[in-house]
Amino acid sequence: MSANRHVRAWNWTGFNPNEGWRTTMAESAVIVYFVTGASRGIGLEFIRQLVGRPNAVVFAGVRNPAALNKHFPDPPSNVHVVQCDVTSDESVSAAVETVSKIAGRVDVLINNAAIENGLDVRDTSVDSFRSVLETNLVGVHRTTRAFMPLVLKSSVKKVINMSSDFGSIALNDRSICGAYNTSKAGLNMLTVQYKNEYAEEDVIFIPMHPGNVIPTRLGYANC
Repeated sequence: MSANRHVRAWNWTGFNPNEGWRTTMAESAVIVYFVTGASRGIGLEFIRQLVGRPNAVVFAGVRNPAALNKHFPDPPSNVHVVQCDVTSDESVSAAVETVSKIAGRVDVLINNAAIENGLDVRDTSVDSFRSVLETNLVGVHRTTRAFMPLVLKSSVKKVINMSSDFGSIALNDRSICGAYNTSKAGLNMLTVQYKNEYAEEDVIFIPMHPGNVIPTRLGYANC
């Protein structure tokens, strides 16, 4: 999508630090997305589909921007690649600052970044277990907490946490993916906890099960 087409479609009038993106249409005409783990798999597909929407401004959060730049050598005008490592307070804070300066708000936050160590829990070291939880659970809390001031500036106020049925206690009859299962069970509870605490602010929290996606680092044949 060319920048000119984007402007013609929505009569773009620019960004005001006090108002965010301004158009001649209602604020809700432009939807600002931030997606973590956007360089591969589900996150990358989110970016590919969202940038095709003329009313979308898309921030692609990645640990290594070069990993996403290869998919968008000539990026559309409505996508911004932002360095964002969800395991780092400093990196997430810097991403928030970047989005705040450019867009002034986040309408839809998509917490997608996740890892899997491919091991049974009995074979998972404490360090490896901690690493999975740091990305899949603590990273979501870190990112959500940091971006919440920008989400609260939106009239949409949606947070989507990419979970899994592997986080279901009732459905878990597997002896595989122990750390991943545990992290997603925790993520489901974290999502409900955030929903409860932000009910009065009308923030919508959605835990989403995408199904198995191959090939990604999570796409093991037995997971």
